[in-house]
Amino acid sequence: MLPGISSVLERLAGDRRGQIAIIAAITAPVVVAGAGLGAETGYWFFQQRVAQMSADVAAFAGAVEARSAQPAEVIASSAIGEADRHGYRADLGSIEVNNPPLSGPNQNMRSVEVIIRQTRPRYLSRMFLDRDVSFEVRAVARFDEPGPACILALDPAGAESLRFTGSTDVTLTGCDLMSNSINTHALAVTGSGRVATSCANSVGGMNISSQLDLADCLEPRTNLPPALDPLAGLDPPVGSGCRNIPPGGGSGPRTISPGRYCNGMTFNGDVHFEPGVYIVDGGTFRLNGGARITGENVTIYLTNNASVQMNGNADIFLSAPETGDYAGVLFWGDRNNAPTTTAQFNGTAASALKGALYFPSQEIDIRGNFSGSEGCMRIIAHRVEMSGNSSLNIDCSRSGSVSVQTPGFVRLVE
Repeated sequence: MLPGISSVLERLAGDRRGQIAIIAAITAPVVVAGAGLGAETGYWFFQQRVAQMSADVAAFAGAVEARSAQPAEVIASSAIGEADRHGYRADLGSIEVNNPPLSGPNQNMRSVEVIIRQTRPRYLSRMFLDRDVSFEVRAVARFDEPGPACILALDPAGAESLRFTGSTDVTLTGCDLMSNSINTHALAVTGSGRVATSCANSVGGMNISSQLDLADCLEPRTNLPPALDPLAGLDPPVGSGCRNIPPGGGSGPRTISPGRYCNGMTFNGDVHFEPGVYIVDGGTFRLNGGARITGENVTIYLTNNASVQMNGNADIFLSAPETGDYAGVLFWGDRNNAPTTTAQFNGTAASALKGALYFPSQEIDIRGNFSGSEGCMRIIAHRVEMSGNSSLNIDCSRSGSVSVQTPGFVRLVE
């Protein structure tokens, strides 16, 4: 070998400056492939999370339909529609909707199971594996059993349609509060008082700044569907003639018979109502101070804008019939009464009204004290307010004649 060529080769063999470039060139495909596989794996994980979200919202939508007793095809259609809107692709797999679920601890008709199976194509990893990536996700949503409500406000949109304010003290045993209003302050508990109930529910939101004690719920439940009016289909009584009672007509004991009374009814002293239906046509059903009113199996129907006015120191012991067309209905305001018609209930701490106070187009104002002992008073009205120093103790732990059901809360359970 020529001396010049030998020296050049020796210098090149000892020069290390090009080794990094050679190593980089050799390892670059490996680094790029690793980064690509990492990105692809992250993509698969993301798609699995999208599928899980789709299953979650689909199961929730299906349970909402199941709560309304919809048939299986409606439940499935609603669930699949929500899955489509949240990332499920029918061209890449299948969706299965089961009511009840086929597995797990919630195999009952109040639960809906959604199973989504998806197959995603490989990209860079296809150089190593031919099989596509497949995964399966599952979700189960359940609605709670409907709960009984003692107080229902029917107003669909008004603010504070169910309102407790001042120093009012309310204890509801074995039943809920329910407001059908979509307003953000559909139910309000303010002032310095206290409200204790099983659960507090509303279609809209709530304004809670006072003490609210819940026996069966961890927190107030909002964004529910409205509760149904259980008396919406009840036909009003029809009467003829008039049995007028003069306002302030004496303070001696007397007995009142069922019938139609025109221009109101005003009572002082001791008054006993015989069993039956009383139609108050116009005027005011008024209990003056010191009155003591008793009666069993009584329904009082107020029409032609008849109002209710009870003074605070009246003793009231009235109960609704247990059987018949008006079972469980104690006071009933005509649906055609003006919204401004007064329905004000006051009473002493010993007073007990057993049955429903039903005023679908009016506001009920509870300002007095009612023990509600040994019975269950239901309040169903367009709006309900308890204010001042009022006190209400309703025990609905035993079944009542008029049943008000709050919609069961829907939640994901699996």
